[in-house]
Amino acid sequence: MSLILGDADEQAIAPFVQAGTDQFEVLQRWAARRGDKVVKSEAGALRALLQVAVEALRDDVLDVAYSELAMVYNSDADQRGERRAARDRYAVRTDAAVPDTV
Repeated sequence: MSLILGDADEQAIAPFVQAGTDQFEVLQRWAARRGDKVVKSEAGALRALLQVAVEALRDDVLDVAYSELAMVYNSDADQRGERRAARDRYAVRTDAAVPDTV
């Protein structure tokens, strides 16, 4: 797969692929923590940057899924409360309609 980068893209990634920059060092440490070999080439740095992006987006996807799950859970809790209130109202009406036999 080939990729053509525009000037802005090249400027954005340049510090991460140039040995000796703080960004390059941070990228190397990030890759090492994940078991990757030390980033030694521009291609290796680009692969590591791609993995950083994948992990970040994966985290965002999980955040969205957790938010949706929370909405469903909270919705179910609201519905349970509404059902409980309706059941209580029905019980009060039913108890009022039944004559006391004791």
